[in-house]
Amino acid sequence: MAPTLSRSRTLRVLYTALGLVSLGLGFIGVGVLGIPTFDFILLAAFFFAMGNERLHDWILHHRWFGPMIRDYRAGKGFTLRMKITGVVAVVVSFGLTIGLAVRNVYLAVGLALLGLAICAYIVTRPTKHSDEVTVG
Repeated sequence: MAPTLSRSRTLRVLYTALGLVSLGLGFIGVGVLGIPTFDFILLAAFFFAMGNERLHDWILHHRWFGPMIRDYRAGKGFTLRMKITGVVAVVVSFGLTIGLAVRNVYLAVGLALLGLAICAYIVTRPTKHSDEVTVG
């Protein structure tokens, strides 16, 4: 279920701005390995639902992003391809961060556990089969 539009004009502007930032990060994630596209697009839809009805409708009916959002909200989960891509992106990005930038053992262990938890979340979501493709 989508959140409802905020009554406060200030909050609507803030939510719309956060939605645009999330959408921008999602677009960057399409071309950059390690930046999660789906997470930012889902976050953008959440913010648009509370801040801008027109943008919320646009993202829900977007050719690429709309089906992902609708399927996730309906509890259909992720396609196998999305799961594999998500787990690979988490492993690569966390692995590079830990291997190249983290010198503190406790921080490295914490990041590894966080990455493991994210992978577990992705893997345990329902798997949407190709015959369940959402249209329009």
